Amino acid sequence: MKANNIRNWKTITIALLSLLTSTILIGCENNDDIQQTQSTKKEVEIDTNNDQHNILEYTSELESLQMQTEYMNVQNQYLVNVIKKMMKNFSNEEMLEFSKDQFVYELQVNGESIPKNGQLTIPEGDVEILLLEKGLGYDFLPPKWLEKGKLSGDYIDHILNFDTTNWTPLGTDGTVATAQGYKTTNMKEGERVSLNITDDLKERLSLSTNKIQIDVN
Repeated sequence: MKANNIRNWKTITIALLSLLTSTILIGCENNDDIQQTQSTKKEVEIDTNNDQHNILEYTSELESLQMQTEYMNVQNQYLVNVIKKMMKNFSNEEMLEFSKDQFVYELQVNGESIPKNGQLTIPEGDVEILLLEKGLGYDFLPPKWLEKGKLSGDYIDHILNFDTTNWTPLGTDGTVATAQGYKTTNMKEGERVSLNITDDLKERLSLSTNKIQIDVN
């Protein structure tokens, strides 16, 4: 009888200890969860404060840029008006030179401008040749003088003696700048691309030669 009581007591004791252990573990887990939640809350509050500070900085910078832009627009319009008044006294020759100055031309190979001597070395692979026309975007001149300021005809036609076999035509059209040209793939070391340009394009590019030579190295 006593042995049974002892066994029962041990069983009850073990059960109580298990329940107590489980309760303690659950309490620890709950405490960890609370601490984690509090830590996360603090991190969120810090991030929120940082975001608000960054927003204030960006807003201030944006307002400053807007003020600068407005000032530059006013200044540019003033300069446009002054130049228009001065142009009334220009001769036809001066008007032509001024109209030419409103457009910039660039001949590029893989984004690199052709040097003054017309010779350029590039690595093997894909090759893009582009002739760009960029307008300054000011309304100084009437349309007839603007046309006189550009290269005559289609400006890509000022590239001469260029064998476009195995080349794909390229072109981009923007508000201020346009580009036309050609692309080919997988050019090998030792290959060469040669072409000529008109005297007008040579002058616009400020080159010393009409012959363009591109070597693949």
